[in-house]
Amino acid sequence: MKRAVITGLGIVSSIGNNQQEVLASLREGRSGITFSQELKDSGMRSHVWGNVKLDTTGLIDRKVVRFMSDASIYAFLSMEQAIADAGLSPEAYQNNPRVGLIAGSGGGSPRFQVFGADAMRGPRGLKAVGPYVVTKAMASGVSACLATPV
Repeated sequence: MKRAVITGLGIVSSIGNNQQEVLASLREGRSGITFSQELKDSGMRSHVWGNVKLDTTGLIDRKVVRFMSDASIYAFLSMEQAIADAGLSPEAYQNNPRVGLIAGSGGGSPRFQVFGADAMRGPRGLKAVGPYVVTKAMASGVSACLATPV
């Protein structure tokens, strides 16, 4: 079996948006789970969430971010942190078959899945669903968004 080496780490989460913030939260026993008025207002049975507190405006090129759901944006920012943490230059990882990335996602963005379904039921049908909704809603959206822009 070949060895895999983790050389960099990136984190965007409800308890911090980088290694230092997450470590401090863990040491202090701070939870990122909070009450959500948004979930309550939408009629969800659970009113708690682990919401990420991060203004992502301007952090990713607008031509790239238009394809991304929130999960894809957070994963992309985590990837950038991991690359920086590893000290890798673009020459070291671009077009290098020995460099890989592992990213997991439970599914696509429910918000865009519901939006797309609702739009399709309207009078314009499929024409009401823009091309960017698909990449934001698809289960492989995180992987696709991480693989293409770097």
